[in-house]
Amino acid sequence: MAADPVSGDFTRMLDATMQALGAVSAPAADADGEPAEPPAGEAADGQVRAELGPDGRLRSLWVEPRLMRLGSEELTEHITTAVNAAIDAMRGATTPPQAGDLSQLREQLAEVRDTAVPRLGSFLAALTEAQDRLARGGPR
Repeated sequence: MAADPVSGDFTRMLDATMQALGAVSAPAADADGEPAEPPAGEAADGQVRAELGPDGRLRSLWVEPRLMRLGSEELTEHITTAVNAAIDAMRGATTPPQAGDLSQLREQLAEVRDTAVPRLGSFLAALTEAQDRLARGGPR
């Protein structure tokens, strides 16, 4: 049986999806294999620190208690600077924010690729054969 372009495209799409899932679900680590520090930013000479979580949302915000004496406008400027620095750090990271453990989904996609794609090819071949028979006026 000749390779079917439709099932071949389907296989390529599944392979690309599985590769993307592998990249997203791989735990972030530095060169030593240790878990990477979460993206963080500082302002006011380290007196304000913002840290992002794996999903890219603000995980924690620390403000030196003495800064609470500042006016709200100046304090919020420092906080905004720290949060934006954390966002910039996240964008500059070599690994994307983690979406959680996707190993089960990867396994299911591999199973779909390994079992459903051959079945899809057989189904499409049977449909093509039936269409050819009908076009020739043969038995249904």
